[in-house]
Amino acid sequence: MLNKRLVLASNSPRRVALLKLLGYYFEVIPHEIDECIYSDVSPTELVQNLAFLKANDVARKVENAIVIGADTIVLHDMCVLGKPKDTIDARRILSKLCNSEHDIISGVCIIDVPSKKKLLRIERTHIKMKNVSEKEIEKYVSSGEPIDKAGAYAIQGEGGKFIEKIDGSYSNVVGLPLEAVQEMLNKLIKDTNA
Repeated sequence: MLNKRLVLASNSPRRVALLKLLGYYFEVIPHEIDECIYSDVSPTELVQNLAFLKANDVARKVENAIVIGADTIVLHDMCVLGKPKDTIDARRILSKLCNSEHDIISGVCIIDVPSKKKLLRIERTHIKMKNVSEKEIEKYVSSGEPIDKAGAYAIQGEGGKFIEKIDGSYSNVVGLPLEAVQEMLNKLIKDTNA
């Protein structure tokens, strides 16, 4: 059982909705980290670094709390695909992903304040996307759903119909690997109560 404030260092509506599924009461305090994609680190280092920076940014502003930070990327052919800049970019990204496989990689960082105990974890989910026609891509892009999503699709929305196979955590694809978060919280609670 948590005997501290739980804080989510994000204002992502998807992460907020997912964390609610674990049944904890928590506060949302958005981080102020620039989420630029740095090309000089590996994709796993990138999500770990950003998850830590987000959690740490908020951890410095709170007292007696457990802070969760997360970052998620889409990796296709060793290229990181972020959120599309516009509808043209969304079409380009979806055309790349269609009839191929990609990974959703998340970094999760949980920091205990004031002890500064930190847990960091990577979660990877493998996705196979169907062969989607240009007409279907066009219709999906015109719905507006892909615009603020990494990889230009939402598995929990209309984009889910393009997915042929998923290997790993479904919630990771949505934006927060709940199984990993629960295990990390359990470990932190056990360690702090020991």
